[in-house]
Amino acid sequence: MDPPSVAEWARANPAGRDALLALTERAAALQPAAEAAIQRCRPGPEQPGGAQDAAAARDAYRFLADHLRALGLQAPVAAEVAGLLDRHLEALELALAGSAAEGLGPAAGRLVGARDLLRRTVAIGGRPVSDVTPGV
Repeated sequence: MDPPSVAEWARANPAGRDALLALTERAAALQPAAEAAIQRCRPGPEQPGGAQDAAAARDAYRFLADHLRALGLQAPVAAEVAGLLDRHLEALELALAGSAAEGLGPAAGRLVGARDLLRRTVAIGGRPVSDVTPGV
């Protein structure tokens, strides 16, 4: 039997969906600051605050990853978000170690995609967003 779709899982687990959506929105909102910090940690002329900002972003992503594990959500989308948070943490760790980190890369886009997918499972007036807003 195939696992339920994100929409099916969200309908069956609205509280879990809401918690995962809130966490994913926070993670996506952190991305610009994390990317900027990674770029400031690149080898070359030292840019003030880069390491401090990268450490703060790393700590924020670590908190989100720990929180996600504590939620114990049993859904493929939750596992996907957990993997993306791990990739973000890895990129920040590489930056702090002084390696030539490439940035968040494709994981950043996939995190935004997961956030948007979860947003589309929210009901407005009892109807899925995809029913209320054509083209979503």
